[in-house]
Amino acid sequence: MEESRYYRHIINKIKAAKKSADDMAVDIEHPGIEGDLRELALKECIEPFLTHSFNVGTGKLIDTYQCLSDQIDAVIYHTKLVPPIFFSKELGIYPVESVRYVFEVKSKLTATQIKDSLKKFSSTQKLRSFPRRQKDNSVTHGVRPSNVIFAFGSDISGSEIDRFFKYESYDSPSTTALVVLGKGYWFYDWNEKKWFGVDTSQVNDLSEFVFFMTGFMNTLSREESTMRGFNPGSYVNLSQIAGPVDKKA
Repeated sequence: MEESRYYRHIINKIKAAKKSADDMAVDIEHPGIEGDLRELALKECIEPFLTHSFNVGTGKLIDTYQCLSDQIDAVIYHTKLVPPIFFSKELGIYPVESVRYVFEVKSKLTATQIKDSLKKFSSTQKLRSFPRRQKDNSVTHGVRPSNVIFAFGSDISGSEIDRFFKYESYDSPSTTALVVLGKGYWFYDWNEKKWFGVDTSQVNDLSEFVFFMTGFMNTLSREESTMRGFNPGSYVNLSQIAGPVDKKA
């Protein structure tokens, strides 16, 4: 089947970003700086495909109960529902309701980095979104962001998904998707309670990035028309000091 122009466009984006990051990282023996370069490369790949309401940043997530996540490499958040003060560059703390995707970005995926990513994802799983008090006085909560491990390479030649399942739960994972350039793309379907994916290690054509971006763009497009509102004022927590005013005689 002939490749579409959009397919070629996406492939060219990731090839250019990967080459740029690889070139800049040469002889840099500092994991922090190399990690920053990878995050910039991922941002260059993702930003052109964000729909109107979404942006990409980095920082921590927070919920109305003031529970904070660990530091996250890349946060895909929507800007329509939240005043800019909540996601300013200086603050870098995002209300969980405004976040759709969370990325952990790795230069070369290792077992240690998988475990580190799962720890960070576990911290986002503890957050509670969209609190709603029901008639019986109970409080319900909404969905949390999708968590993605994105790696520019791997330290093994064998099956990436087999290694992944040594550390991550198959049935109730904290990870939504695993993308390893040159190796494959896998995602968890919450409706079917199963993992699906494709191993691309034999072709090494970066098609795994196109597969991921297809689902990514579809999700954001759906969100544009179905974004659920919430009350950002609850983060300010003025309820403890505001009360009724007695009428003067």
